[in-house]
Amino acid sequence: MAPRQIKAVKKVLHAGQGALPEYRDGTKAFFNYEVLLPLNDVKKEGFSENKDDYKEDYKSIDDTRKPYPHGYGKPLELVFGKKFQLPIFETCLSSMHVGEICQFDIDEKHLYTYPMVSKKLRDISRAEVDPSHKHHEGHHCAAMGPVKLGYEELDELSEHPKPLRIIFHMLNVMQPETYEAESWQLNVEEKLASLDTLRLQGNDLFKAGKFEEATIKYREALGRVDVLLLREKPGDPEWHELDKKNISLYLNLSQCYLNLGEFYDAVRTASEVLKRDASNEKALFRRAKAYIGTWELNEAEDDLNKLESLYPNSKRLVDMERSILSQKRKEDEVKSKSVFKEMMKGLSIQ
Repeated sequence: MAPRQIKAVKKVLHAGQGALPEYRDGTKAFFNYEVLLPLNDVKKEGFSENKDDYKEDYKSIDDTRKPYPHGYGKPLELVFGKKFQLPIFETCLSSMHVGEICQFDIDEKHLYTYPMVSKKLRDISRAEVDPSHKHHEGHHCAAMGPVKLGYEELDELSEHPKPLRIIFHMLNVMQPETYEAESWQLNVEEKLASLDTLRLQGNDLFKAGKFEEATIKYREALGRVDVLLLREKPGDPEWHELDKKNISLYLNLSQCYLNLGEFYDAVRTASEVLKRDASNEKALFRRAKAYIGTWELNEAEDDLNKLESLYPNSKRLVDMERSILSQKRKEDEVKSKSVFKEMMKGLSIQ
């Protein structure tokens, strides 16, 4: 009998609900999957349909419902059109309704990248279970054969690809307009447009007193600016124009850190503004306040003096901070005298 030609054969195990979702670029699918390795020679005998006990004919080698080392440990998210390393997953999922459970018998030619994808997902799961674990790529020596992935069944499949049965359970489908895209999903124009969106979201959170949440938005925007700057030549007008967007983000971040009492971070972020705009009024004031918080009183005084020199109208605010600074100096002097006194006691003759 001629060998059976296997591609991807679908069988519905549990019907889903509603109409078939529209699967287009940006559609996000949430699903679980289990990978079953046939124990027979599928090329000759076909996939077994033993409904009583599939464990007799298959070995479960991967399951997103199970944590490391047996799977990902949670449902997987896949965004269509973003070149997922297993295109056959998109093909299979795009035929499914929400709530549907299906098995797909898939030819090995569609699964050559599966071992590496599974390894990456398991490594992510391991890092969540054991935060001290650091991901390392598989070891490979040209004289020793194929790359070792660190998981026996994946190493075997990598070296000897086989058809697999994969059971998918579609949990939810979201269209691009119904969720906020993550940074890696955005193109250059979208990243640029998202900067103001993130800044304004941060501002709203700040006004609501949610300073920690606001810092997340500002830091995310700063990360996107960094990515965009990599596309420009340092010093060019386009680079400078883009770098200016850092100023308002670092200013806002500095104020958040002040409100949270995280003074060292407030100094750092205000300094980032002053690197780009050495006479920025808000940055000088916020860094002075932060320096007072870190007891770097001479540095605080320098910033206050510069602020008053550049912006005479700020004298009232400067005087208020100088009053606090003066009180801090007195406290520091009292503390220093106390420490010195204790030291002298220790040196006295017994």
